[in-house]
Amino acid sequence: MKKHHQPETSNDDFRTLNELFLNSVAKYHKPDAFLSKRTARYEGLSSIYALQQAAALAVAFGRLGLRRGDRLGLLAENRVEWSLTDYAALGMGAIDVPIYPTLPANDVEYILRDSGARAVVVSTQEQLQKILEIKARLPELLFVMVMDPLDADLPGVFLWAHAIQDAMSQTLDPERDFRTAALALQPDDIATILYTSGTTGAPKGVILTHANIVSNVHSCAHLFSFSASDCVISFLPLSHIFERLLDYFVFSRGVSIAFAESLEKLPDNLQEVRPTVMAVVPRVLEKVHGKVVETVQKGSPVAQKLFQAAARLGWDYASAGLAGKRPRLGLSVEHAITDKLVGAKIRARLGGRVRFMISGSASLSRDLAQFFFAMGLPVYEGYGLTETSPVISVNYPGAIKLGTVGPVIPGVQVKIAEDSGGDATAAGEILVRGPNVFRGYWQLEEETQSSLVEGWFRTGDLGVLDADGFLTITGRKKNLFKTSGGKYISPEKLEGLFQGHPLIAQILTLGDARRFVAALVVPHFERLEVHAREHGIVFSSREELVQHDDVVALVQREVDAVCNGLAPFEKVRRIALLPGELSIESGELSPSMKIKRFLVEERYRRVIEQLYLSHARERV
Repeated sequence: MKKHHQPETSNDDFRTLNELFLNSVAKYHKPDAFLSKRTARYEGLSSIYALQQAAALAVAFGRLGLRRGDRLGLLAENRVEWSLTDYAALGMGAIDVPIYPTLPANDVEYILRDSGARAVVVSTQEQLQKILEIKARLPELLFVMVMDPLDADLPGVFLWAHAIQDAMSQTLDPERDFRTAALALQPDDIATILYTSGTTGAPKGVILTHANIVSNVHSCAHLFSFSASDCVISFLPLSHIFERLLDYFVFSRGVSIAFAESLEKLPDNLQEVRPTVMAVVPRVLEKVHGKVVETVQKGSPVAQKLFQAAARLGWDYASAGLAGKRPRLGLSVEHAITDKLVGAKIRARLGGRVRFMISGSASLSRDLAQFFFAMGLPVYEGYGLTETSPVISVNYPGAIKLGTVGPVIPGVQVKIAEDSGGDATAAGEILVRGPNVFRGYWQLEEETQSSLVEGWFRTGDLGVLDADGFLTITGRKKNLFKTSGGKYISPEKLEGLFQGHPLIAQILTLGDARRFVAALVVPHFERLEVHAREHGIVFSSREELVQHDDVVALVQREVDAVCNGLAPFEKVRRIALLPGELSIESGELSPSMKIKRFLVEERYRRVIEQLYLSHARERV
């Protein structure tokens, strides 16, 4: 096996998240450890004051009856109060249970009840209202605490800031008490219970210990270079282990963490914060790419040719570096010119200082990754699950292959089960073993036992390891479907081909027990509407637009072009256009932006049946 660059294991001296927090505060003394948009601009919170607030909050929790081992619900958007509540709970030995703020009240109730939560901290009046709706059905709740100010006092509801102020004024030395309790926690103690987003079935509580998460921090410590001058913008949900692990990791390296106000305000926040590093998901990169393509298409023919030249030269320049070669002089000169005219402007959209991005949660297409590398924005794709704390493998400087999710990180073992699941690629299920693998599912012993086989965690994902030790994900074992002709199809493989497509925003492939593969497609409506007007297609709504025969035919031609070269049984033969984007708010996307396949299929069951029925009629 060919050897790729293997970094050394971290020697940082912390065994728990509490030690990570305390050690980092003592080591870096950051005046802007956290950055938040308070009024008109971002303001810094020092690491020392962050410790003082976390310590006081832990005292307040204790006074309200929370004890070591109790579960604390945390229902909030990304903000500094989220992180301080997390560190306060960890420090006193409570087990925090993060809840996605996009979830409706009934889902919040399920998680609080299933985890046996004794208290819950929420962010806003909107999140508080969810708790007030269900509180009567949760007799175990001792108290509710809200981060934002309230207009009126409510029984059993405490204000976050007031609780801290009271603890600071009424406790002799809350920081000393906090340190004593925090350092008493052991690596094998439970740190958190994370409920899976539930793309299929009811969510399950994943039990992660301090040792699980800290092992992942140590394993990733020297894969990427950070300094105290770096700044990360936190906008992916902290309720998801991907962003949370990154925030722990960069805090341990003395990096400032800025919290985005929201996804909608992210473009503005990027200009204000000017981050150097970002965690992203492919859907975010698709949107950035789409905006760039849209701008280019509106430009002059000269501008379009310049963009194409910049993309070509940028990739030639980047690929030389990825291959460990020095770009030839002529290429370097040409690239410098086009990069200044094109690449620099695209980087400016992200604040102008981004050194690299780390992509996770879903597969990233090679073409999309190549575009960002060409524009001077390296994207390092990784792979992991909540149950693995989360990182299993990741590309990093000195060890990268586009189209893969990188080599397995130090300290973690991966093997491929001898089970192709019928997949023609002969990929097998990815099995993982290491200190990052979870303890089990909360109160689900049978599911825990079935997921762990002789110490190996069954990921449910299909993949292959190449001769250089790089892992490639080929699909989800449970999502494989078989056509009525007996051919196995990986929907992830097909759907990944459409990432970054100028006309197709989202796609869900179908075909289980059917004669052929079909798809539900959400088009890029702005571009589709422009095309329709230019070609005299009259419509009064998007519902009417997606039903127009010429529009359906146009998108079908685009789908056919993408599928050209696939095996006949893999090609998407028929499509149905949806009139709106699948979203988290509609419940069709998980909070980590994955399509809830079974929910969408059920919601559009009549559309799907009509799609196959109309094809059958055409053949009669």
